[in-house]
Amino acid sequence: MFFILLVTTVSSSVVSFERARQCLDRDLSRAMSLTIKDKGYERMKQDSIKAYRLLTASAPVATREHSYGTPSPHSPLLPVGSRVLTVEDPIFQQHIQTEALRSMAFIAYQITPHNDDFEVRMEGRANYSMAFVWGISDQHLSGWLCMGTVFFLLLSLRRRKTAAVERSTIPLHLTPMQEQLMDMFLKAPNHRLTKQEICNALWPNKDNAAETLYTTIRRLRNELQDSSDWEIESERGKSYELRRRQ
Repeated sequence: MFFILLVTTVSSSVVSFERARQCLDRDLSRAMSLTIKDKGYERMKQDSIKAYRLLTASAPVATREHSYGTPSPHSPLLPVGSRVLTVEDPIFQQHIQTEALRSMAFIAYQITPHNDDFEVRMEGRANYSMAFVWGISDQHLSGWLCMGTVFFLLLSLRRRKTAAVERSTIPLHLTPMQEQLMDMFLKAPNHRLTKQEICNALWPNKDNAAETLYTTIRRLRNELQDSSDWEIESERGKSYELRRRQ
């Protein structure tokens, strides 16, 4: 149960993280589309020419394929011979809905030469970290699951400690079958077990284990009576309860 809660908690946190990252990517794409719409074709063309002149003057040429921009796994690879210029465009940043993302956002101009011409690719990017994405993601569900996992772990440890203390007062001269039955009693709610529960656990392949059950209970009772302050009481012939002797 603990591992199920742990896996569910981690999965919930990862899903929330991925949703937040995708939301940031959509925000950047939307802001880029609005920027192109606001500036118009002619102004974007002038920006591209300006970027080309700046790149040909200063930016290094890509000698092999490599990625650029943010840690996003969707960052494209640069073809050989390409140059990239990053520009912090105020209009682009204003269109970004996530306020904390604006100061990290920029437009990346990728210039790729083709014979006597060149190709310009513009893309909205942002230098954000994994911690930033996690910080803006909705972790409420994973937080509650984490608290539940910790609570379950502490409760399990407490039950084990209680069972260990109670087990220390029980005689150690038990057969393996008696040992297993005592462990079942100590772990059961209120130290109570039905006959069917005992038979299913100790003799799962036996069609009628009633006689074997009576013999095991009788011998365990005798052992407890001689060596401890515990006793086993039968309740209407349907179940047994382990309790301290009055």
